[in-house]
Amino acid sequence: MLAEMLLFIPSAALFRQDWLSERTQQAGLLAQALTGVPDYEASTILTNQFMADTDVMLMAAKRDGMTELMLGAPPTETGAVTTLDLREAPRFPSLLQPFRDLFSDGEEVLRVISNSPVAGQDSLELLIPREKLRLALRDYFRRIFWLSLIIAIITGGLIYLSMSAMIIRPVQQLAEDMTAFREDPARRRAIRTRSKRQDEIGQLQREFTDVKQSLRAAFHQRERLAGLGLAVAKINHDLRNVLSSALLISDRLSMNPEPKMAEMGERLTRTVERGISLTDDVLSYSKAETADPQIQDTRIAFIIGEAAADVIAQFPGVNFRNTVPTDLMVRTDPDHAYRIFHNLFRNAAQAMIAHKSAQCRLLVGAEVREGLAELRISDTGPGLPDRARNNLFQAFSGGQAHSAETRSTGLGLSISKELAKAQGGDLNLMSSDETGTRFLLTLPLSA
Repeated sequence: MLAEMLLFIPSAALFRQDWLSERTQQAGLLAQALTGVPDYEASTILTNQFMADTDVMLMAAKRDGMTELMLGAPPTETGAVTTLDLREAPRFPSLLQPFRDLFSDGEEVLRVISNSPVAGQDSLELLIPREKLRLALRDYFRRIFWLSLIIAIITGGLIYLSMSAMIIRPVQQLAEDMTAFREDPARRRAIRTRSKRQDEIGQLQREFTDVKQSLRAAFHQRERLAGLGLAVAKINHDLRNVLSSALLISDRLSMNPEPKMAEMGERLTRTVERGISLTDDVLSYSKAETADPQIQDTRIAFIIGEAAADVIAQFPGVNFRNTVPTDLMVRTDPDHAYRIFHNLFRNAAQAMIAHKSAQCRLLVGAEVREGLAELRISDTGPGLPDRARNNLFQAFSGGQAHSAETRSTGLGLSISKELAKAQGGDLNLMSSDETGTRFLLTLPLSA
């Protein structure tokens, strides 16, 4: 409708100009006919027909400065007269003049001047009631209004159908799918074909499809982990009983009069106690309970040496070097610190042995900075794969942390980072390349 309104204003001005020009052209033809018709009766018929068709009150011709009346008679009551000289009409008619004619009182008379096609006549003059022009414009406006309304309805209907098919219906389907997925994420309904649209709606449809697949995979993994957690809890319950029996035997070995046997018994006792502690932690975790670390002043070099000795006993080909000062005291839980170092050492040893490194070396150093002990663990392994770096400290996602040939659940580093944070420290990857991997473990210093 707005476009029609913009086109309507100049079209109304052109209609007004054409309406006046049409009457001057017919007047010129009549003037030629009257000049060549001597029969008075025939001229009267032409005159009456012309006046009926064009609503012209009077037509006169100017010849040598004289005005010659050709048809009609001057009006008895002459109102306001507006002169329109079509010989000097501009190329583009006035846009406001049709509205002036439309809203006029209609009592004026238009004196229209145009060129005459008859030889010897200078011009033709017509008197036309302005009311006739106003009625013609009103009829034109009415026709244009209904035509514009029909065009607008048809165009609007086509636009609505197009928008409904291209935008509204796809958005409604997307909203219905989102509502259904929120109500029951696990239920799979009618599978829709993947959208190939290249606009924003197509992108939303594809992203929602990917989100649904990712969330369903996460839900499935959560269910599997829940079942795994229940199974592990049951196994740990029985394993704890077995370790309790092993603890009694190791206690007896530690009381053996043979010094070497007593030392082996003591180490076995500590190992079994750590195993029992792990089973207790797993059972507590399955009950949504988290045991607080038993923080105490600890000689960290001793914990590092103990964890390294247990790992090297399993991987004798690894050369270990501990440069941590023996008098370095940190605030930590000894069992938790042992688990952190044991996980890091075992991962490094597995990677170096599996990769068959020329020199399997494991180095631990320490620096003191801003109230923290920075413990650096370095190896000469093959380095971490790109996939492992992205999910290094995520449970069940950071598997094969050092090598594609080593199988791992990815729990070790995840547990180690949690244990370090629980004690006021942190565990991070410093660097990893073909020359080896370097981790940084920070723990609070002892007062």
